[in-house]
Amino acid sequence: MSLKIVQRLLAVVICCFVVVTCYISIVIFDRQAALQKVSRYNAVWTVSQALAEFGRLQLTLASYALPESRTSFDEVQLRLDIMFSRLDIFEEGHAAEFGAGRSLRQFVRNEPKNEQVIAQLRQALEAADARIMAEGAGFDVAATLRTLQPMNAEMVAMASRAANYGAARAAGDKAELGRLHMLFTGLAWSLIICGIVLIVLLVRQNKLLKEAHTKLSQTTAQLQESNGVVGMQNQRFDAALNNMSQALCTCDHRGQLVVFNKRFEALLGPDSRLQPGTNLSEALAVGRRTSEPSALQELYEEQMRLIQRHEKGSFTKDLRDGRSFSVAHEPLSDGGWLATYEDVSVRRQAEAHMLHMAHHDALTDLPNRVLLRKQLRARCLRSGRSSEIVAILLLDLDGFKEVNDTLGHHFGDELLKCVADRLRAIPEVGSVARLGGDEFAILMPPSCSAEDTVAIAKRVLSVLSEPYMVDGHEIVLSGSIGIAHQRQASCNPQELLKHADLAMYQAKADGRGRVCLFAPEMEARLHERKALEADLREALPRGEMELHYQPLLDAQTLEIAGFEALLRWKRQGREYVSPAEFIPFAEEIGLIEQLGEWVLEQACFQASKWPNHLFVAVNLSPVQFRQGNVVLKVLKALTRSGLLPQRLELEITESVLLEASDLNLAALNQLKEMGVRIALDDFGTGYSSLSYLSRFTFDKIKIDQTFIRDLPAGGHAAAVVEMIVDLGGRFGIKTTAEGVETDEQLHLLQQLGCSQVQGFLFARARLPGDLQFTYPRQKELLAPALG
Repeated sequence: MSLKIVQRLLAVVICCFVVVTCYISIVIFDRQAALQKVSRYNAVWTVSQALAEFGRLQLTLASYALPESRTSFDEVQLRLDIMFSRLDIFEEGHAAEFGAGRSLRQFVRNEPKNEQVIAQLRQALEAADARIMAEGAGFDVAATLRTLQPMNAEMVAMASRAANYGAARAAGDKAELGRLHMLFTGLAWSLIICGIVLIVLLVRQNKLLKEAHTKLSQTTAQLQESNGVVGMQNQRFDAALNNMSQALCTCDHRGQLVVFNKRFEALLGPDSRLQPGTNLSEALAVGRRTSEPSALQELYEEQMRLIQRHEKGSFTKDLRDGRSFSVAHEPLSDGGWLATYEDVSVRRQAEAHMLHMAHHDALTDLPNRVLLRKQLRARCLRSGRSSEIVAILLLDLDGFKEVNDTLGHHFGDELLKCVADRLRAIPEVGSVARLGGDEFAILMPPSCSAEDTVAIAKRVLSVLSEPYMVDGHEIVLSGSIGIAHQRQASCNPQELLKHADLAMYQAKADGRGRVCLFAPEMEARLHERKALEADLREALPRGEMELHYQPLLDAQTLEIAGFEALLRWKRQGREYVSPAEFIPFAEEIGLIEQLGEWVLEQACFQASKWPNHLFVAVNLSPVQFRQGNVVLKVLKALTRSGLLPQRLELEITESVLLEASDLNLAALNQLKEMGVRIALDDFGTGYSSLSYLSRFTFDKIKIDQTFIRDLPAGGHAAAVVEMIVDLGGRFGIKTTAEGVETDEQLHLLQQLGCSQVQGFLFARARLPGDLQFTYPRQKELLAPALG
């Protein structure tokens, strides 16, 4: 529609508006005139009615005075009440109904005489009313009429004044309506003038539009300049895209490339030349015909399942060249998809290393007890089918404890590595494993007979007895070997290890440096075990068991957060027995539950005396879970001691979850619901750690000291510790580093973000009376970190 048509339509609208305005002014004038006719006589009519009612009152009184009059006393009272109501109308005035200028109240106030007349009339009526009320039906009518008689003339005079007042108000109304008419006429002309001005403005608007066209041309030039800026931003986007750590690709619903970076192009091969719009499937097909499958081709084969189903998903694939990639696929609403490809080879290697560490000893890299049991179980199953001999050797180093205590743990560790290297180098042996401490196991090859096993055992002792050079010290060690073998179809791995263990202790009892084949008549060994069992059963009644406490500190602030309760046995007439010796034995003879209950109750009682912010950590044995009442035992200890559940932390090993895992998981969940915290001890050294983290939400992971010991040297130990700390952060689980002995280890753990630390650097385990609730070197060790 052209501007001229708009202007004409606008002019027509304005004219119509003027006509309507004039019409409205006429209507208002007519209605005001009609209102004037009604309202101008309001005061006159009201006063006249009052005069008439006053006359009726006098007439009623006169009629009432006549003999045998039909006028009743009630009618007299009615007429008197009507007069009072008329007086009320004079005083209220009804300004809202009739208008302030024409109200009765305004008429009364306009002339002071009117107010006097109304007041006199009220006095006369009240006097008459008082007489009537006092004298009743026989009141003096003549006296009443005399009281009212003087008001006749006054009422007539007031009616005359009302007529004059009404005439004056009518003249004023007429003049007012004339002024209103002139006002509306002026408004109409104002609208006409405004319309003319508006038309002028439209003309001006047309001119402004032309000017706007000129400015639009200028703006177009500016937009072209802005396009250059956008181009620069696109270059920056391309730079960011091509510097991502991941390969990225977006395809439309036809499978044609939309956006991709250089890392994605590199996955197809060094000579690939991809362009936006290239069909990805066709490009991969060409590359497959001309060369070996590229990394992208291998990944795309796996990704096709997600593309075809239009599903969101992710997967990790190991390529033929040894690399591993993690692919995240996201379908788009238009039928296309977006995917990222991340090289996770280093991470997978670390995970593989962790899996290796779970089945191998961290110090010697030999298979650990877990892997040995798996191998032994497999051999027993094969033995049941082929009747071959299953033989195992248990080796315990004689005198190692003295060497370790004299020269230190570092020296002892190096010595254990040398022993492991020598065992590996013996060609006749089968699978060598380290069970812990200075104890090793050798699973003999299936081809070895009983005689061969004894000969190989002696060969092992001969090799081990040769001098060792460790850090400039020449050390000579001997060993004791116990041999057990079974041929029957009912080969039991646990029983086989037990027999080998008995034979090893018999070898030690026979003077060490010996080989002993298990035999049922080993009375001496059994006697010693019985003596140990008897002493262990009497240890609690005799008060030989003690609880020592080692502090756990916040890694960042070095404030003591709690203490771990550690059981110690001072055997009657002897020194302290190592927990590694008597705790497994207590589990074996069924005494561990009694000891565990005592430890739990004593630790809770002791912790209830500490400051409220400190917690106590108590180790639970897998045997305690087998009884099925571990939750009740914990609840009993908390109730008796009054310790809050939040201040109790229970440490378990992964074997708890391995044995009857569903029942044990249920018990752990009940403990967590009570508020008790659950910690996973010796993480990474035992069973399938990662799988259980997904099945149960631990409050804490304790990193084994074997990882902490090699932390300053970097390498795999540092990578594993970093991964465990990062894993804890991702799962929202605290991490505690065990065996912290140097300032360097502490500072590295602080940098990695470890939650808590524990070790000889801070304090050894002490009796309750020797505990300190603050760390003396707190400020000293925090100073380098703060600096």
